[in-house]
Amino acid sequence: MNSTLLTKTRKITGWTLIIISTILMFISIFIATSGQLLKGGGIYVASQLTWYPGLALLGPEIVQKSKELWNNFIQRIKNGFTQK
Repeated sequence: MNSTLLTKTRKITGWTLIIISTILMFISIFIATSGQLLKGGGIYVASQLTWYPGLALLGPEIVQKSKELWNNFIQRIKNGFTQK
């Protein structure tokens, strides 16, 4: 039971860090395009500092999700070329 609690906590923390990182990345792009390059660059660095720990925490889950997305993408391409 303790193992499942740790797994759930790890997944929630990992996904939270990934979501925060994605939000920070878009904010940094917006700020950088408004002319404040130094501030935008600093926020982008913060997004990277949350991205990689999130990936590390998700480990096997992110690999599995990536494989599913890739296989779905390949299947759509194959179906698109074989349909008449």
